[in-house]
Amino acid sequence: MLKVLKVYRYPSTGKLVAAMDHGNHVFPLNRDLTFSEKDPHRVGRKTRLESTPYRLEVEIQKTGKGEAYKIVRAWNEEHLPHRSTDPTAPLELRINISPSEYFCQEEREYFGEYAGHPFGMVLCVVGVFLLFLIGVLGWWPPLASFLLGVLMIWATKSKGDVGKIEEVRAAKVRLRRAVEERRLEAMRDVRAWVALDGVGFEKAVAKIYKDQGYKVEYTPRSYDKGIDLILRRDNKVTIVQCKRYTDKVGVSAVRELNGVRSSWPNVDEVVLASLFDFTKEAKKAAAEYNVTLFSIAKEYLKSDYRPDI
Repeated sequence: MLKVLKVYRYPSTGKLVAAMDHGNHVFPLNRDLTFSEKDPHRVGRKTRLESTPYRLEVEIQKTGKGEAYKIVRAWNEEHLPHRSTDPTAPLELRINISPSEYFCQEEREYFGEYAGHPFGMVLCVVGVFLLFLIGVLGWWPPLASFLLGVLMIWATKSKGDVGKIEEVRAAKVRLRRAVEERRLEAMRDVRAWVALDGVGFEKAVAKIYKDQGYKVEYTPRSYDKGIDLILRRDNKVTIVQCKRYTDKVGVSAVRELNGVRSSWPNVDEVVLASLFDFTKEAKKAAAEYNVTLFSIAKEYLKSDYRPDI
């Protein structure tokens, strides 16, 4: 299921949250419009939230513990892309296409999906309501109303044009490829990494390892034992600590990580991932403690860029 959440801002703190229309549950957000590690919470009627032009499209999936929300894309309502009126243009340029495997409302309208005449649902509801009056009216009025409603829904319901459904699916594939290419291109620029917050940096580092075939697990924020990522591949376990420093990472971080190692038995490798570089003392200690140092800028991006600090 796909839903669109509106993004709001607390005027006193500037913190961002997302919420559905007319909902009193909000989801705390990071600055880059990703879900933060904080749990959703209720807001009171008197709580003042400022509306922003940003929207989030999320996939909602049922799990054993309730519902899981995954952000598919974000956009600014004030800067929507121009829609092409050329009927020969790719579909994703003519209508709103979601990269999600689920269909959004505009896609359903395009290929003609119809849930059935709304009056049929009204008749079903009336039939259920009339059950309370069965002692007065008898059993046949509620039954007739309900069956007539079901028949009307069945007769008017449509799954849509098969050809157009396949056209939408093909557009989704093209859009997902384009999104991935843009993401990869952006992450080749070290300045995009500099703009990430701590959580975003961890996720970006995790993506590097996922692309290398690792199974990546995030540690709980409240009990991470100083570790951010757990990597598994070829029956080997690697633990990673991420440091999104704009300056060089010092020796204290290496010593801290070495001290944490004892809390993680049966670990094959320990990695300290940095945005930029490490001090000479840190490199010497890493060799002594057998800690692998990983510089995103130097080793992954092959960049000598450093921000002005």
